[in-house]
Amino acid sequence: MDFRHHCHRKKCINRGLLAFLGAIIILLAIGLPNSESIALPNQLIDTFEELPGETSILVLKDNEVVASLNVDQPLAIASAFKLQVLAELQKQIEAGQHSWDEVIELKPEWKSIPSGILQGWPDQAPLTLQTLATLMISISDNTAADVLIQVVDRDTLATASPRNRPFLTTQEVFILKNPENQDLLETYRQSTSRQGLLPTINKAPLPPVELVDNQPLAPDIEWFFTTQELCQLIAKVADLPLMHINTGIINADNWQQVAFKGGAEPGVINLTAALKNDSGDNYCVSATWNDQQALEEYRFFNLFSDTLQSLN
Repeated sequence: MDFRHHCHRKKCINRGLLAFLGAIIILLAIGLPNSESIALPNQLIDTFEELPGETSILVLKDNEVVASLNVDQPLAIASAFKLQVLAELQKQIEAGQHSWDEVIELKPEWKSIPSGILQGWPDQAPLTLQTLATLMISISDNTAADVLIQVVDRDTLATASPRNRPFLTTQEVFILKNPENQDLLETYRQSTSRQGLLPTINKAPLPPVELVDNQPLAPDIEWFFTTQELCQLIAKVADLPLMHINTGIINADNWQQVAFKGGAEPGVINLTAALKNDSGDNYCVSATWNDQQALEEYRFFNLFSDTLQSLN
C-alpha cells in the first residue's frame, strides 16, 4: 500500500510509490518514446486488459470518456486512498470546520511506518494541517495520513466511501497484514462489528517494513476504489498547489498543470492524474492493477506513460 511507499530510506524505496516513482522519474521521463505512431488511448486498453490479474483504467477529457476498462470495478489502490482524505479535509476547511494553518500536535500513538518521515519526528511536534496534507501527498507520508484521518473523522470518511468501512488508518492496515497477528486478522475478517475491534488492533505490533515489502499480504485488507471514483476525487483537489509538488512518472513540462497521486505495494498499483494541456483541455487518467503476485511495475508505468503521450 502506498503507505509503505515513498520511504525516505533507500531500502524502503519499493514501498513508496511516490518515493519510488520520485527516484525513477527522470529515467522514465527522458526515456519515453516519441514515436508519432503512438497508439490511441482506446487502442491501449487491450494492452492493459492483457495484464495478469485485475485491471481498470479510465481516461476522461473534459469529463467525457475517451477510453475505459472496468471503471466500476473496485480494486485495491494502496496510498491513492489519500485522495479521499485530502478531499474531505478540503471540504471541511471550505465549510469553516478547520483551517490550513490549524496546528495539531503529533501524538506517539498516531505514528505509522514508512513511507514518510513523520514517524521519526519528536512526540508532540506541532504541525499545521497544510504541512500534514503536503507530506501526505508529496511523499505519501503514512503518519501524516493517519493524523488527518483523526482530524476529519474516520466515520465521515466511511460515509463518503461506504465500501471502506471502517475507514482504516495505515497503521491498522499494517498491523492486520502482519503475519504475527494472524489470529487478529481472522477475527477481523469474521467480525460483524469491525469498528469495535479497532482499539484491540491498535494495541497489536506493527510489522517490520521489510516484511510488508516482499510479497502480497492479506489482499482483502486495503482501501478499495474504482477508477471512476478516483477521477472524481482528484478533480476536487487538483488545483491545490500541494498536488503539483510530486508529479510521479509524469513529465510536467509537457503539461500546463499536473496533479498526481499514486499508490503501490506488492500486488497493487494505482496511478491517478489530473492534467491540463496548453489548450486548456482537462484530462483525468486513472489506472489500477491488482494481482496475487508481484507486479511488473515498469510495464505498467510504460503503458500509463504511453496513454498520457497519446493525449498531448
